[in-house]
Amino acid sequence: MAAKHADFPKRPSRVVASRRSKTQEVDMRESKKDVGGQSRARELARAMRDVQTQAKDMRRRVRVQRKASMLGWLEASMLGHRMPSAAGLIADAQWKRDEINAYCWRCATTRAPFEDLERGCAECRDRSLGIHGVAFRATVRLGRYAPPLSQWVPAIKQRAWRDMGITLGRELGMQVVDALTEGKLARPDVVVAVPVHWARRMLRGIDHCQIIAEEVARLTGLPMASPLRARLALRQTGSSRDSRSGNQDRFLCRRQTLDRNQRHVLVVDDVRTTGSTLREVARALKQQGATDVTLAVCAAADPPRRNAMLRQ
Repeated sequence: MAAKHADFPKRPSRVVASRRSKTQEVDMRESKKDVGGQSRARELARAMRDVQTQAKDMRRRVRVQRKASMLGWLEASMLGHRMPSAAGLIADAQWKRDEINAYCWRCATTRAPFEDLERGCAECRDRSLGIHGVAFRATVRLGRYAPPLSQWVPAIKQRAWRDMGITLGRELGMQVVDALTEGKLARPDVVVAVPVHWARRMLRGIDHCQIIAEEVARLTGLPMASPLRARLALRQTGSSRDSRSGNQDRFLCRRQTLDRNQRHVLVVDDVRTTGSTLREVARALKQQGATDVTLAVCAAADPPRRNAMLRQ
């Protein structure tokens, strides 16, 4: 039995066990130091990458600014195609926005001499401007679609003249504020710009109605909403009145609808010619629960009969 027990391995002594535990503790401390050093190294590398990215972005912005300044200098000095300052151009032309009583409050047609506009002008009484049996609440404009407005307004979208869009939008916002102050207009709940198709917006490089509407909303203190989107339809510029009126269903409703407290909508557009576009927008807004629609346009074209009457 003694020989049999002698073959078994002996248990390690307490001294050997304590030495092993101390060695393991030292190894764990060194491994923790290595892990901490690696994490700090990773943080430093990440910080260096962030600094390099910021420096690269700064160099890119400087290059873009240099190219923009060079192109601006070329346009101003050699090509001569740079758009002038909108404020200076308006001051040189001595242009002023129309008085509130100079046009029809319903369709923005120029008022004829001695014409009573209590129930609207003869033009809007003669033609149907109603939307599902309800007429426009009111219309605000800056002036007739005649020089110089007939030259400035198309240039906003055709030549991406953002400065003129902001300037005319500011003037239109002041016109709306004056109409609200004089009691000619009920205060709307929300401002909606006439939507532009994304393809035309990319081709032009500007959303002219949105720029004008933003200035109107800023001056009136009203919120903005985008409950509509536009379909790609035929161009309205240069089209006849019959083709404009036949170009329907151009606007669709988005998933984002008007709120319950946004029943009176102020629709902003650049030009009102026949009113077909604005009627389509108002019809789409009616489907979303709008009860009243007020129009605000930079320029309004008079019918041919009214132009002949004013020339006499």
